[in-house]
Amino acid sequence: MSRFGPDNLGVYVCSHVFANERPVLLVSHADGDWQFLCGVAHESFDGPHHVGVGHLIGRDSTLEAVADLAIDGTAERATVAGEWVRNA
Repeated sequence: MSRFGPDNLGVYVCSHVFANERPVLLVSHADGDWQFLCGVAHESFDGPHHVGVGHLIGRDSTLEAVADLAIDGTAERATVAGEWVRNA
């Protein structure tokens, strides 16, 4: 269980995050759906992947800092160690 709720809460991730090639640097809570993205443009788009949030928290516990992000809000950071900057 995380601050997001149950570990099996489904969230969307980009292919870079899914493959654990890049860290999550952009989080969106658009229309109530969570998206955890790398923030880098993709050369090709194979669609979003759906995973349990617990997998992401297991890799990077600092994601819990944005669990209270308002619906339709976003948060970005420059690096994994960086501070989250929230946008309404």
